[in-house]
Formats: sequence, C-alpha cells, structure tokens
Amino acid sequence: MNPDMFEEYHQELCEKCGECLHECPVMQLPPEKAKAEMRNLIAGRKNSIVLKKCTSCMSCNFVCKKGCNPAMLILKRWHEAYEEEGMPDRALWFTPHMRPNFRTYALERMPEDEKALIKKWDDASPCEEIIYPGCNVITTPYLMMSSLFEGKSIRGSLDLCCGEMYFRSGHFDELRKTAARLTEHYRKMGIKKMLIPCTAGRNLFTNILPKYGAMFDFEIEHVIPWLINRIEKGDLKLKKSLNMTVTIQESCHAKCFGDEYIDMPRKLLNMLGIKVIEEEQHGKMMRCCGIGGGFSHASNYHPFNVVMATGRALTLARNAKADAVVTYCAGCMQQLGVGRLMLPFLWTEIYHILELVQIAIGEIPERRLNNRAFLLASGVILNQMPKMLSTKRHRAGSGI
Repeated sequence: MNPDMFEEYHQELCEKCGECLHECPVMQLPPEKAKAEMRNLIAGRKNSIVLKKCTSCMSCNFVCKKGCNPAMLILKRWHEAYEEEGMPDRALWFTPHMRPNFRTYALERMPEDEKALIKKWDDASPCEEIIYPGCNVITTPYLMMSSLFEGKSIRGSLDLCCGEMYFRSGHFDELRKTAARLTEHYRKMGIKKMLIPCTAGRNLFTNILPKYGAMFDFEIEHVIPWLINRIEKGDLKLKKSLNMTVTIQESCHAKCFGDEYIDMPRKLLNMLGIKVIEEEQHGKMMRCCGIGGGFSHASNYHPFNVVMATGRALTLARNAKADAVVTYCAGCMQQLGVGRLMLPFLWTEIYHILELVQIAIGEIPERRLNNRAFLLASGVILNQMPKMLSTKRHRAGSGI
C-alpha cells in the first residue's frame, strides 16, 4: 500500500498517461479518452465524465505506478463543487449526522430485540476494550446476536459514525468534525483496543481520520483475522463443514490493507469448508456494491444511479454461478439486499460472513436482511422520492 495514498494528488509526478482511468473497474475508458479525461480533471473542468461516474472505490490509486493518488484529485473536485453549490434535498437523507436519515428510519422500525441491543451499545462509560459496531452494524444489529461475541463489550451509536460517506463524497470539513468528535469520545472512554467488524471503519480509523486531525492511541483489529486466530488456536470450535460455493462482494476499503488482507475472507471461508468462485472483477479491481453510485457530486445519491450501480454488482455475483454471494461489510450486505428487492430478476442469495461462521459453530443465525432491505428501500421511497424535483441546496451540517 502507498502509505500516503489518502493525501493530496501529486500532480508533479503525474504523466497524464490515463492508465488509472483506462483500468478503472467502473469506467474502463479507451486509452486516448482516458488521457483526455485526466487532463480535464487536472484543469478542473466540470463536465468530466469521471466526476459523474466515479464510485470512489480507490482502485485508480493502485493502478498508478507513480503514486499520484488520482482518487484524491477526484474527491478534491467533488469537494470544490460541494463548497460552491451545496447538495440537493434528497442527499440529506444519506448524510450521517442529519436527523432523520435512512439509518434512523430503519432503527425506529426494527424489532424490539434489536432496539434493545442498540440502546445497550450506546454507552460512553470507561472501557479498555470494545467492539466498535459502526453505522452499518448498528443498522443490522442482529448480526451480533451470537456467542461469537460473548464477553465482549460492544459500544457505539449513530452519532459515532466514522465518516466514511463524508470521505467518499469529498465532504472534508464534515470529516474533520468527525475526527475531532471521535478523538474526544475515545479519549474520555480510555480504550486501549478496538475490534472492528467493518473494513471501512478500520480504514477510516487507521489511515484516513488521522489525516484529518484524529489522534487515536489504541490498537485496532478487524474481526476476520480475530476469528481466524481463534479457530487456529482451537478457542472457536467448528462443528460442521459448509458444503457450498460462494462468490465475494469485496469491500472497497479492503485493498488499502494489501493482498494478505484481501485473502483473509477467503481463508476464513475455506476454513468453513466453502469454495470461493471469484467474480470477474475482484480484489484490487473489484466493483463497489452500488452505494458508490451515489457518492459523486453529480449524483448526490440519486436513486437511479445507486440502483443501477447495485444492479451491476449483483450481475457480477450472479455471473459467478455460485450458491450465494458473501459480504464481509454489513453495508455491502444491506445495499445488495436493497438491490435485489428493487431488481428481483437479479435475486441472489446473500450472506454476511459472520452468519456463515455462526452456522459452522452450530448456531442458527438471525436472517433479517429482507426486513432490513424493505425498511431501507421504503424509507428512500417515502422520504427521498418526494424531494427529487426540489431545487433547494444545503450544506451537510452536523445535525447533532
């Protein structure tokens, strides 16, 4: 990994070869068109198709052999457009700290046992070791209803969002506020170790928030290597081998930790007796689950863009001809769940990797994705769609 890939775009190193846009898993522009679009980005031209189609998956940073960080140039252009124009009414529904939003809508309507968990997790009292659920797990708390996490203290709330959506849409001022908020919160809590089930959260806490002012002095570990280690040591007993094939919906953030990290979900699945069939676009050149279709300033979470991007992800999964698609990001799981609800002809069986581990240790996991996808989709239809024609513009604001 380029250690400063989340810092400024290095124009002085850029040869304007366009390879980053040519090999982009979303755009795949012809070489000459890619070169022209790179020149458009550098010149700040607003009509660049890259600024409209990019899903901020960051694959371009890995294509660039000079370490120029082209993804950060795109985010900078989105930031400039946002500063100049604000965002439309519909985008407020997806802004993390605004109330209400798509997550608060789901939380208010989920089953009582999940509401009780969320209430329990909202605890700021001192604690040295915590599991940080992040917004995506808070929206699907049933994933944590397992003996896998027995004895662990899960702490978090929507107010403690890591700011991933701010980063990937170029809302840098809100990201700085998030960095300050989280620094102060965890300083007061006095934590020494954070276990994270969300790859996006791990990347934000490890690589991104510190560049926007956060100061964390605690250890951060992801759940997947933690589970692998427990199985290898014999602390976690597997009771059955799962005879199935799966393909994997990659997290956009996994590539930021290198090939070894990308291989970890595959290693865990193999330990469970599962065969992985790779999608055509996977690893560092993976395609976003679909939520990235809403991140560009031109999209601002336009439902059509998000659904179509999710449809392309589901198509890749179906083309792999596996028994199911597996995610290791609860956000990806939710997005694919909404996508198959909106595009039933692309219906695909979806598992979170934690659900498969639960089955392998003899548990019966709660399978509530259909319910959650319905809540998330209905929230958008009822609250976002009526605002599609609104011409009002806004800044994000904290909303707290």
